[in-house]
Amino acid sequence: MELIQGMKDKNEFRRFQRQIRLWRVHIIHIDQEISSRAIFYVQEYFLSHAIRLADALIAATVVQHNEALLTANDKHYKYVPSIEVRKFVPE
Repeated sequence: MELIQGMKDKNEFRRFQRQIRLWRVHIIHIDQEISSRAIFYVQEYFLSHAIRLADALIAATVVQHNEALLTANDKHYKYVPSIEVRKFVPE
């Protein structure tokens, strides 16, 4: 969802959809555990680091599934414990 919000137009969205299919990306849906963890992150980090709901959901999903997060905006996640953040530098 957050990726789509940053897109310029429908053509970019269509290219994104095609690429996701080519990469065979597995979409992880939000469940009770992810939701609970995200709520905790908002309660814990909103006042100190201004974490927003979308970022809290992303962080919670990554931690819950023991994955690494590839992001161009790593400052939103550096303070979350138990998360492996990999900086993505766009060309």
